[in-house]
This record gives sequence, C-alpha cells and structure tokens, in this order.
Amino acid sequence: MSQSRQHEPEDDMPLAELDARARADAALRRIRDGSDPAREAFDLANTMNDEAVGRLGATLRRWFRR
Repeated sequence: MSQSRQHEPEDDMPLAELDARARADAALRRIRDGSDPAREAFDLANTMNDEAVGRLGATLRRWFRR
C-alpha cells in the first residue's frame, strides 16, 4: 500500500514563481516520491539559468539606456 503524503502547494506552482530554496525543496520532495532525479535536476537548472539570463538582460538594458 502506498503512503499518502500531504499535498504541498509548491508542487502545483510554476517553478519560476518559487524562490530557489522552495524550488529545491519541491524537487527533492518529488524525487523522494519517485520522480526522475535527472529530470528534476534538469528542470531546476533550466529555471535558475533562465533567471540569471533575465537578470543579466535587464542589467544590460538599464546600462545601455544611460
């Protein structure tokens, strides 16, 4: 019989809406519940990379406007 676990709201939210710690916690929880670790790591890395590129782009746009 499978264990019933408490539903976590972070599991339903897009990764971009969570902070880094919450994203990592949600990924670890999904891995513990049987999700593919490689896929979780890939999704987590992509989200963090997208955020870094977005911050860099915003900084460059501000810099070039001056």
